[in-house]
Order: sequence, then structure tokens, then C-alpha cells
Amino acid sequence: MGITKKNLLLFAFLLQFAFIFALKPVVIEGQASFAKNNQLRFYFYNDLFLQEKTLCATVNADKEGKFRVEIPTNETVLLIIAFQATYGQIYIEPEKYYKIELSTTNENLLKRIDANMLGSTLETRIISTDTTELNYKINRFDWYFSYFLYLYGEEIYQKVPETVYDSLIGLLTKKFPVNEKNIDYYSVYVKYKIGYIDLLYYNKNKEKLYKKYLNSDYIFYENTAYMEFFDNFFDGYLYAGMGKIPRRILYENVNERRNYYKLLDEMGKDPLLVNEKIREMVFIKGLCELYALEHEFNRANILFLLSQMNKISKFKEHKKMANNLILNLTNLKQGTKTPDFELRDVHNSAVKISSFEGRYLYLHFFSTYCEDCIREMLILKSLQNKYKDSLQIVSIMVDFEQANLYHFVKTYKEFDWTFLHFNKNFSFIDAYGIYSLPLGVLIDSQGKIVSYPAKSPTAPTDDLSRQIFSIFPTIEAPRQPEKNRY
Repeated sequence: MGITKKNLLLFAFLLQFAFIFALKPVVIEGQASFAKNNQLRFYFYNDLFLQEKTLCATVNADKEGKFRVEIPTNETVLLIIAFQATYGQIYIEPEKYYKIELSTTNENLLKRIDANMLGSTLETRIISTDTTELNYKINRFDWYFSYFLYLYGEEIYQKVPETVYDSLIGLLTKKFPVNEKNIDYYSVYVKYKIGYIDLLYYNKNKEKLYKKYLNSDYIFYENTAYMEFFDNFFDGYLYAGMGKIPRRILYENVNERRNYYKLLDEMGKDPLLVNEKIREMVFIKGLCELYALEHEFNRANILFLLSQMNKISKFKEHKKMANNLILNLTNLKQGTKTPDFELRDVHNSAVKISSFEGRYLYLHFFSTYCEDCIREMLILKSLQNKYKDSLQIVSIMVDFEQANLYHFVKTYKEFDWTFLHFNKNFSFIDAYGIYSLPLGVLIDSQGKIVSYPAKSPTAPTDDLSRQIFSIFPTIEAPRQPEKNRY
């Protein structure tokens, strides 16, 4: 009996699967005094191109803040460590053991959902490390790299003579020599960080930079420096005239024919896009940039072309990128289905967002430290009174302490609509992009997005009230309440 292609593929998959699980998991033991009796979360970037995170592990710190977690990986990756809405990072290598200590730049911000936007980070210190450890080497290089740009960045940007530039770069490469034959994570990282400086200086000589940094069949998908260099190198390449693709080719194959094969073939005529892997990545990045130009390019056709990449590409990494981009571009957009999650009410009973379908819904995210959120509730009260038969208001608290919801509802009895707590579900936070407050979402009676973020209730132009009135014109337009007292 012959071996079929299908059986060979199955065997290859099982072999790869067995190899991954034959490796011992990475073990991390640590101390996080601020996280006593609370959960820490650990993420990989499943796609550095779009910075898409995937949760890979969770662990509860004990009463002293100590924790231990095992993370399976078969390659060197950047691991994101999260507590509440504050993040840190560490590079991990397969089968290694790490003993770490976590600290925070501002412990007061740990209580806020917008902590990351306010600059709160987790600092990661590896205990008993040595000079050969990857994080030590990268941190040492990054410090010197930042200092180098501080000293010479302006001169390089202003285009000093090439002999002067070579001397300056020599200071960096002498201290951190790069062996072109090495493809370990650190060597690639240093090469492409230095490549970023070359990109600043030789930005008009793409061919020179391409030959030095991208003329290879190997793509370092998991290397942060490589992907950052790639992103900068091809920024605006399709549309902004950086490449050799005529604008008419884009219009014809995106807007008129939405011809996947023809567009890729035309892109392949560019000497810098002959490499099939490079070309497909530029295709994905370029379509993402064209999507933002909604008055010039057909968004539905762009999504179709990305779906073709997801189906047809020979490279699994590109399928994933295309699919991630489709989800990213369509998430929370008008007409899309509202993400459904199970939250908790003031009595700790489970309530699904989908249970409110049948009437228009205004989701109002708030926190007790957000004074503007409380002010908005005064306007929402008037809307609730006016449109109670057609519009349901639901306020969702994103305080990390669930007991705060009970005390809030008890204090503000005049706000007589549904209040829920996000129940420390950070997938919910990511799905709705709740990184700053106030924030609202208007949803129709079939559970589809009308506007995200919704019009503000406190805008001087009364935007939300006008929008609601446009939906229910048979009801008298609501008046603004008297000046609030908060």
C-alpha cells in the first residue's frame, strides 16, 4: 500500500507535535510583592507583524507574592507578563529556568485600567544571571544603542558625510560585532537594530539596504528587531511611491478587479519584491495601509484580497497574518456582531451581553476613579428616561475590585439601570479595547455595532442625544440636564 501525500503531511505534523512536547517547558519562578493572592498572566505574540497577543499561561501568586509557572515553547520568543493592566516582558529560550523579580514603576497605577497608557510598566529582573544570558545581552545592547542615538542620532539624520557615518557606526559594531553567518536570536537582534540606523541614513537607497538586510530566503518572524526593521523599511511602500508599483495598478487590481494573482504578479516586477515571502508580507502590510484610505480604496475588496491570502498562501505565517489583519480591521466596526462575554451583576449573577438583544443597547464603561464617567451618567439618565422602551443602558465597571460595584450602586441610587462588573476577564478588556475612559458602544437590536466608540454624552454638541434621536425620530429630542454637580 503506497504512502499518500495526505499521510505524509499527517506524519510530518505528528512529528513536529511530538518534538514540541518532547522539549521540557520553560520554568519561571518569581517574586511579585504587589501581586499577593492575585493572578499574573503570560502572553506570546502570535504575530509580531500586528502585535497580536495570545494568552499562554496564568498563575496566582501566593500570600507572599511568590509564583511558579511552566511555559512550553520550541523557540526563543518575547514573553509578555501582565498584572491587571500593567505589562512587562522577558525573552525566554526553550527548556531554560528563570528566577525573576517583578517590580512596578508606579504601584498606585496598578489599580487603573488605563495604567499602561499612563506609562505604568512591570520591571523584570533576572536573579543570578550571567553575561551570556540573552536578556542580559539584549538589555546591555539596548542601553548602549539608546545612548548612541542620543549622542549621534541628529548628525546621522542630518546626513553627515559617509566617511563620518562609517566611523560612527564603527563605534557601535566594534563594541557589538555582528557575524553575518550567525542566526541566533541575539545576533539577528543586534544586526537589525543597527540596520535601523542604516535605514535612517540610507533611506533613499533602498536597493543597498535590501541587499544587506533582506536579500535572504529566511524570515525571522519571531525576532522583534527584524520585524521592526521590516515594518519601517516597507512603510508606505505600496501607496506612498516608495516602491515601483504604479498607482493605476493598485486601483485596477484592488478597486476594479480585486485580482489577487495579478496584484502579486505586478508587485513581483519590483526588484525588491522578487522574493515571494517578502512580497506577500508587503502585500499584507500594504493592504492594511490602503484600508485606512477608505475614500480611495474599496474596503470590501481589500478584505477579500486578504481572505485570498489566508486561503492560498503557501506560508502558514502569512495565512495567520492575513487572518489576524481581517479580524483587526473588522473588529468593533459598524455592522459587525458585538463580542459576547459573560459578566457579573451586583449580586454576582452571570449576565451575557447577548441577553440584551431586542432593544438598542448603550454599553457604558466606567470606573470609580473616572470623574468624567460619573458626569456622563447624568446625561445617560435623561436618555434612559426618554427612551426606556427602545434603549437599554448598561454600565460596566472596570475597577479591579468587584465589591466596588456594590458600593457604587448603593451610593448612586439615582442611576437606575443595569450595572455589571467585567469580572477580571481581560479577554473582554482586549476585545472591546478598554484602555482609556470614558468609553461607550452603541449597539442595535440585533446585537450589531452602530458606533464604536460611541458619541460622547457630554459633548458640547450633544452628539449622543442627536444620534439617538436620529434612530428614534418619533420621540421628542431630549434636552440636556442642568449643569451637573460632579
